[in-house]
Amino acid sequence: MEAEGSADREESVTSQPAPRSRGRTGLIDDGQFPLNAALQRQFGAALRSAARPASYIGMFREILLTSAHAATYPFGLVPPPPFREEPPDPSIPRRPVLLVHGWVHNRTAFLMMQHALRRAGLGPVSAFEYPSFSGDLDQIARQLASRVERLVGNAPQDTCVLIGHSVGGLVARQYVQELGGDRLVDTVVTLGTPHRGTYTAYWGVGSILEQCRPDSDYLRRLDRTARPSRTRWIAYYSDLDLMITPAVSAKLLHPALGATNVRVRDIGHLSLLLSRWVLADLIGRLEEPTQARIKGA
Repeated sequence: MEAEGSADREESVTSQPAPRSRGRTGLIDDGQFPLNAALQRQFGAALRSAARPASYIGMFREILLTSAHAATYPFGLVPPPPFREEPPDPSIPRRPVLLVHGWVHNRTAFLMMQHALRRAGLGPVSAFEYPSFSGDLDQIARQLASRVERLVGNAPQDTCVLIGHSVGGLVARQYVQELGGDRLVDTVVTLGTPHRGTYTAYWGVGSILEQCRPDSDYLRRLDRTARPSRTRWIAYYSDLDLMITPAVSAKLLHPALGATNVRVRDIGHLSLLLSRWVLADLIGRLEEPTQARIKGA
C-alpha cells in the first residue's frame, strides 16, 4: 500500500538499554527522559516543518478527522452500538484483539480500525470502554483485567492483542506490567500514548490527567515495575501529534520492555486511528508469528 501523505517508513527501531551518557536517543544515565530538551527539539522541528507542505496537509486532515470523531461520538453513548462484538468461533484458531480508547472518547474511535482488522482476518475484534471523568488509570486497569480474563477464557487461543490509543495505551501497559497481563497478552500496541507524560495534561483537571503529566508518580511507578516478559511491545509516535508534548514522549524506551518504536510523519493524534499507512503497517506486524498458543494443543 502506498504511504499516506508523508508517513515516514524510515525509523522502526527497538529500544536499547540506556547509555551512560546523553546520546541521540535523549536517554541519560538514570533512564529518565529530558523533556525540556525534547521540547526544544520539537520547537525547532516545528519551525522546519513550516516549510513543508505535507505538514499543512496533515494538520488539515487532523482537523477534518477531529470533526468526524465528534460526529460519531454520540453513537457510542446510546444503544444500539454502531457495531457489535464479534463472537469467537472455536473452530478458527485466532487470538482476540481488544481495543482501548483514549481519554474523552469511546468505542467509536476505532470504527475504521476495527473494520480494517477484521478484513485482514485478525480478531475477533472488540472494544473496551471506560468512563473518562470518573476514577483513575489504576481503577480502569483493574476493569481491563477482568475484561481480558473473560475474553481469553472464551477464545480458542490463550493470549490476545491489546491496542491502546493515547491514555488507553497506559491502561494496557499497567495491566500487563502490574496485574499479570503478561500471561494473557502476547502483543501490546500503543498509538500516541504519553509514556513519558505530556504537558497538554496540564490543560485540564482530574486524576487521569494528573497521572499523565510528566514525572507523575504514576509514570514513575510504571518505569519501576517494567520487567522483561513474553509480551511484545510496539509504540507508534508522530511528529505532528500535538496532544503528546513533546511528541517523542510517545516512544516506549524502557530497556526491560524492548519495544519497537515506529515513527510516522505528518499524522496527527486522532489521525493515527485512521491513517491507511498506520493500519497497513500495524496489520503487517500483527500477522507476524507470536507466542500465542492454541488451547489444548
